[in-house]
Amino acid sequence: MAGPVDIALVSLGTTMGWRQADASLAAQVEAAGASCAVAPMRLGRAATLRRSMLLTDVVEALGARRAAAAVAARATVYCSFTAALGQPERHPHAIRFDSIPSLNRPGAGGAWQRRREAAILRRADLLLPMSEAASEAAARALGDGGPPRIVLPASVSSDAAPAADAPAAIAYAANPVKRGLDILCAAWAAARAELVGADPRAHPASGEKRPHTGRNSPQGGEGGAAAAPTLAIGGIAEGEARAWLARQGVAVPAGVEFLGPLPRERWTALVAGAGVYVSAARYEDWGLAQMEALAAGVPLVTVPTAGANVALPLARELAPALVAADCGADALAAALRAGLALAPAARSAYADRAAALMEPYSDAAQRRLVAEEILPALLGSRP
Repeated sequence: MAGPVDIALVSLGTTMGWRQADASLAAQVEAAGASCAVAPMRLGRAATLRRSMLLTDVVEALGARRAAAAVAARATVYCSFTAALGQPERHPHAIRFDSIPSLNRPGAGGAWQRRREAAILRRADLLLPMSEAASEAAARALGDGGPPRIVLPASVSSDAAPAADAPAAIAYAANPVKRGLDILCAAWAAARAELVGADPRAHPASGEKRPHTGRNSPQGGEGGAAAAPTLAIGGIAEGEARAWLARQGVAVPAGVEFLGPLPRERWTALVAGAGVYVSAARYEDWGLAQMEALAAGVPLVTVPTAGANVALPLARELAPALVAADCGADALAAALRAGLALAPAARSAYADRAAALMEPYSDAAQRRLVAEEILPALLGSRP
């Protein structure tokens, strides 16, 4: 009978970003010579109970507990704070987290998580915050002492070939509330109206589909004289998006195309070829989609999102004019106009500077951390 693996990764896998981050960490562990098993959350029929923040965390914590119990391992890494919430004492173990409840679980729905925050963090053998902001939040929650912390960002790659049919602008809105879909659409309507003026192509018939306009000419095809610009929004189906926007009293503006959920390869190719990536998120725990855009050299247009958003300070350093003055639609529209108006030389310079800023988030950098610091801390020696 086979013995235990070196490392079990207990994964919630609730978003494309988390699944990608967990898969990358598993590959980094194995590249360092340790055996690794990913234990995915097991929900079963309980998945239907995820109707509020409180119930979602209870259901997912119990699902993570069942997943961890199914794997024998020398050490365990819980790949989010929620994954560690319902676990029994199990040592050694680490908690990897993009945020903690005191940051992203406000109100009554997060009260029990916040009460347990310090105890859950303190009993870990190692903390793996994904950003300096998350590390500082954990330090505040713990006060004096607590486990050692090693900042382990998600690995961000840029190996996708740009799609030939990529849009002028691209965004992600699987969760329309968190991703600010209403603000995004209002900002796009204002920015696009100024770009296309009275051009009748700006007002297609309802349901008309337009070809994407491409990265190097966000205002159209050759010479900028072709179709009006398009905003492609991934992660949410058109019917769901339109219904949600209608409840908010927001019309779907011209030039918006809802892509729905996409295979990762297709999504990253569209991002790599887009003119700009735009974010209207109300809160961001880390910002993987934005970071992948930066890694691909795509200008990031964003509101000053709350949370441990690692992409925001990078965006400000690269091009302050592309960071909206506030989180409103008018401010985002102004930043969008600036992003879509960037000349080719400015885009090239932006991509070069972004590549340098993204080096600490490369897979090679994370592999070194895993092999030289994290595995020795959990296993007692390098594998």
